[in-house]
Amino acid sequence: MVLGTVICLLIPGQLMGLFTHTEATIQAGETALRIIDAGFIVSAVSVTSSGALEGLGKGTPSLLISLCRYVVVIIPVAFLLSRLFGAVGVWNAFWITEAITAIISIVIYRKAITGP
Repeated sequence: MVLGTVICLLIPGQLMGLFTHTEATIQAGETALRIIDAGFIVSAVSVTSSGALEGLGKGTPSLLISLCRYVVVIIPVAFLLSRLFGAVGVWNAFWITEAITAIISIVIYRKAITGP
Protein backbone atom coordinates (compact mmCIF):
# COMPACT_ATOMS: atom_id res chain seq x y z
CA MET A 1 0.00 0.00 0.00
CA VAL A 2 2.90 2.33 0.68
CA LEU A 3 4.29 1.69 -2.80
CA GLY A 4 0.88 2.26 -4.37
CA THR A 5 0.51 5.50 -2.43
CA VAL A 6 3.91 6.76 -3.58
CA ILE A 7 3.25 5.85 -7.21
CA CYS A 8 -0.16 7.54 -7.18
CA LEU A 9 1.34 10.67 -5.65
CA LEU A 10 4.34 10.85 -7.97
CA ILE A 11 2.96 9.85 -11.37
CA PRO A 12 -0.85 9.95 -11.39
CA GLY A 13 -0.96 11.41 -14.90
CA GLN A 14 1.16 8.62 -16.34
CA LEU A 15 -1.01 6.02 -14.63
CA MET A 16 -4.17 7.57 -16.05
CA GLY A 17 -2.46 7.81 -19.44
CA LEU A 18 -2.26 4.02 -19.53
CA PHE A 19 -6.07 3.91 -19.83
CA THR A 20 -6.94 7.04 -21.81
CA HIS A 21 -5.44 9.77 -23.96
CA THR A 22 -8.18 12.31 -23.25
CA GLU A 23 -6.55 15.22 -21.42
CA ALA A 24 -9.66 16.12 -19.38
CA THR A 25 -9.98 12.54 -18.16
CA ILE A 26 -6.30 12.39 -17.27
CA GLN A 27 -6.56 15.62 -15.27
CA ALA A 28 -9.68 14.43 -13.43
CA GLY A 29 -7.97 11.10 -12.75
CA GLU A 30 -4.88 12.82 -11.38
CA THR A 31 -7.02 14.70 -8.90
CA ALA A 32 -8.95 11.57 -7.93
CA LEU A 33 -5.80 9.46 -7.43
CA ARG A 34 -4.08 12.09 -5.32
CA ILE A 35 -7.11 12.36 -3.04
CA ILE A 36 -8.05 8.68 -2.88
CA ASP A 37 -4.53 7.49 -2.16
CA ALA A 38 -4.69 9.22 1.23
CA GLY A 39 -6.70 6.22 2.39
CA PHE A 40 -4.48 3.48 0.95
CA ILE A 41 -2.22 3.01 3.97
CA VAL A 42 -4.92 3.34 6.62
CA SER A 43 -7.06 0.82 4.72
CA ALA A 44 -4.57 -1.83 5.79
CA VAL A 45 -6.12 -1.75 9.28
CA SER A 46 -9.60 -2.76 8.15
CA VAL A 47 -8.39 -5.17 5.46
CA THR A 48 -6.05 -6.94 7.87
CA SER A 49 -8.61 -7.02 10.69
CA SER A 50 -11.28 -8.40 8.40
CA GLY A 51 -8.95 -11.01 6.94
CA ALA A 52 -7.66 -12.09 10.34
CA LEU A 53 -11.17 -12.48 11.71
CA GLU A 54 -12.20 -14.48 8.64
CA GLY A 55 -9.17 -16.72 9.10
CA LEU A 56 -10.09 -17.26 12.75
CA GLY A 57 -13.56 -18.41 11.74
CA LYS A 58 -15.24 -15.23 12.92
CA GLY A 59 -17.15 -14.47 9.76
CA THR A 60 -19.79 -12.17 11.22
CA PRO A 61 -17.37 -9.57 12.65
CA SER A 62 -15.39 -9.77 9.41
CA LEU A 63 -18.57 -9.12 7.45
CA LEU A 64 -19.39 -6.12 9.63
CA ILE A 65 -16.04 -4.54 8.82
CA SER A 66 -16.52 -5.14 5.10
CA LEU A 67 -20.04 -3.74 5.19
CA CYS A 68 -18.74 -0.59 6.86
CA ARG A 69 -16.14 -0.12 4.13
CA TYR A 70 -18.36 -0.85 1.17
CA VAL A 71 -21.85 0.24 2.23
CA VAL A 72 -22.59 1.58 5.71
CA VAL A 73 -20.00 4.36 5.82
CA ILE A 74 -19.06 5.08 2.20
CA ILE A 75 -22.56 5.65 0.81
CA PRO A 76 -23.75 8.30 3.28
CA VAL A 77 -20.34 10.01 3.40
CA ALA A 78 -20.08 10.11 -0.41
CA PHE A 79 -23.66 11.34 -0.72
CA LEU A 80 -23.18 14.13 1.80
CA LEU A 81 -19.82 15.25 0.46
CA SER A 82 -21.04 15.13 -3.14
CA ARG A 83 -23.79 17.58 -2.20
CA LEU A 84 -21.29 19.89 -0.52
CA PHE A 85 -18.24 19.62 -2.83
CA GLY A 86 -19.29 17.81 -6.02
CA ALA A 87 -17.01 15.12 -7.46
CA VAL A 88 -14.11 16.13 -5.23
CA GLY A 89 -16.33 15.37 -2.25
CA VAL A 90 -16.87 11.84 -3.53
CA TRP A 91 -13.11 11.32 -3.89
CA ASN A 92 -12.58 12.56 -0.33
CA ALA A 93 -15.24 10.16 0.92
CA PHE A 94 -12.87 7.27 0.20
CA TRP A 95 -10.11 8.28 2.62
CA ILE A 96 -12.61 9.49 5.21
CA THR A 97 -14.38 6.13 5.03
CA GLU A 98 -11.09 4.28 5.43
CA ALA A 99 -10.22 6.32 8.52
CA ILE A 100 -13.63 5.79 10.12
CA THR A 101 -13.64 2.11 9.23
CA ALA A 102 -10.14 1.64 10.66
CA ILE A 103 -11.42 2.82 14.03
CA ILE A 104 -14.52 0.65 13.76
CA SER A 105 -12.33 -2.32 12.75
CA ILE A 106 -10.15 -2.01 15.84
CA VAL A 107 -13.22 -1.99 18.08
CA ILE A 108 -14.84 -4.95 16.29
CA TYR A 109 -11.57 -6.92 16.24
CA ARG A 110 -10.94 -6.42 19.97
CA LYS A 111 -14.49 -7.42 20.88
CA ALA A 112 -14.35 -10.49 18.63
CA ILE A 113 -11.03 -11.67 20.05
CA THR A 114 -11.60 -10.92 23.74
CA GLY A 115 -15.34 -11.49 23.84
CA PRO A 116 -18.05 -9.24 25.27
